[in-house]
Amino acid sequence: MPAHFYLLLTLGLYAVGAVQVALEILTRKRLLSRGAVAAAVAGFALHTAGISQRWSEAGHFPAVGVHDAVSLLAWLIVLAYLMAFVRRGPDALGFVAYPAAFVLVLVACLVPPAADTDPLLNSFFFPVHVTLAFLGYAALFVAFAMGLLYLVQEQELKSRSPRAFYYRIPSLESCDTISGHSVMVGFGFLTLAIITGLLWSHYARGRYWSWDLKELTALLAWSIYVGLLVTRWRTGWGGRRAALMGIVGFAAVALLFVWTTVLSDVTGAAR
Repeated sequence: MPAHFYLLLTLGLYAVGAVQVALEILTRKRLLSRGAVAAAVAGFALHTAGISQRWSEAGHFPAVGVHDAVSLLAWLIVLAYLMAFVRRGPDALGFVAYPAAFVLVLVACLVPPAADTDPLLNSFFFPVHVTLAFLGYAALFVAFAMGLLYLVQEQELKSRSPRAFYYRIPSLESCDTISGHSVMVGFGFLTLAIITGLLWSHYARGRYWSWDLKELTALLAWSIYVGLLVTRWRTGWGGRRAALMGIVGFAAVALLFVWTTVLSDVTGAAR
């Protein structure tokens, strides 16, 4: 079965959770069920099979271009959500994870795969580097989601008439704690990704640093989270400020990621 067909089936299953989130927001009723989790598990299994098939079709680790990159990121977001579900049971992270995974897979279905046959993509360092980078993005996505939930929870408390969301979202302290830990984990993965990226660059070009766009944006993304962590440690910032910083930090990293990925696709097509 071609990888694209697996992706279409995955999209349909991820849509179950996305639709349930939309209905719960519109009706203000508790609708998220284990059915959505079961659909996410089935979708994750098909998604895993699709990535494996795409790897076989491409001849290298599938992380080149918009199609592969957003598919892999969606896979890791769902993995993070399912791990949280196994650990803590029904989790409000699904409010963000379901729609995000659906939108990312939808983009992957609409954008054709990049036809990159660079033999350097078969290097051992490439899949290790990319996996570490995307694990970092997934952890930072969790921090972003917890930041959003923190702001929603805070607004519910200020309203003095909390709605259904109030009873579904973790406490302000839990949101802040999970967000802080996720930023540290994500920063650790990004650091390891930069190190393996340097090793890959040395293997591919004979030098550790080439000053190309992806290297510069990776360094910029890493620097953003250095600033965030230093601010939390030295000033004791937590709560609303930390939530906003987590949201802005992830948004900046996501924009950098989209910009460099799309630009590399355009450059590759021009060649």
